Amino acid sequence: MTKDILRIYQEISNDIITLRLTPGEKLGEVDFSKKYNVSRTPIRDVFKCLEYDRLLIIRSQSGSFVTQIDLSDIQDQMYIRSALEYHVLMELMGKLKEEDFETLDDYLEQMKHLCETEPAKQDIPFATNLFDLDNSFHSYIYGKAGHRTALQSLNRESPVFQRYRFLTFLRDDRELLHFYQTHVAIVRVLKDQDLMALDRVVHDHNYSGAIGLDKVIAKHPDYFVQRGGK
Repeated sequence: MTKDILRIYQEISNDIITLRLTPGEKLGEVDFSKKYNVSRTPIRDVFKCLEYDRLLIIRSQSGSFVTQIDLSDIQDQMYIRSALEYHVLMELMGKLKEEDFETLDDYLEQMKHLCETEPAKQDIPFATNLFDLDNSFHSYIYGKAGHRTALQSLNRESPVFQRYRFLTFLRDDRELLHFYQTHVAIVRVLKDQDLMALDRVVHDHNYSGAIGLDKVIAKHPDYFVQRGGK
C-alpha cells in the first residue's frame, strides 16, 4: 500500500473496530472514493485488505458489508496476549523510575475519572475515549520495555480482537470498575516488584474482558455471529 492508501485503510478499519461503521452496514466504493478523493481502484484494494482481515465481506453482485463480530477465537488471543504481557511486565520489574510511575498513575486517574463521572456510559464516544486511553496505557508500558513494536504488530494482526476489546468498554459500571482495578493491579505489581502476584494479575487483566460481555451481546445481537452462524 502507498502511504495515502494505508491511511484510508487505517481510518476505515478503525471506524469498523469502534462501531462507527456497524456490522451489516453496506460500504460503497463510490461513496468512499468521493470521501477520500481517489479513484475506485484504491478503494477496491482497501476493501480487499479489510476482507482479508475479516472486517468486511465482499459479495459478488451485492456489495461490501461490515462483518458480524466472531468471538470464536477470542480465547486464543487472550492466551497470546497474556503470555506476551507477562514477559513484558517481568522485564520491567525494578527498571521503572519515579516519573514513569507518575505517568502510569496519571493514566489510572484518567480511567477512574471516565468510569466514575462520565454521564453517558455505554455509548460510542465514551467507549472510544476509554479505548484510546487503554491503548495509551499499554503503549507506554510496552514502550518502556522496548517492545512497543511488538504490541503494534499484535494489534495490527488481530483486528477482530480489537473489535472485541472495544465492546468491553460498552459494559456496565461494575465491569468497568473491574477493568480499572485490573490496571491498578498492574501498576501495583510493578511498584512492589511482586513476581509472585504477576501471573494472577496478568491473567485477571487479559481474561476479565469476557465478564459481562453477554449483556452487550444481548443488547446488540445483530452485531455478532451466532452459534452455528456463518
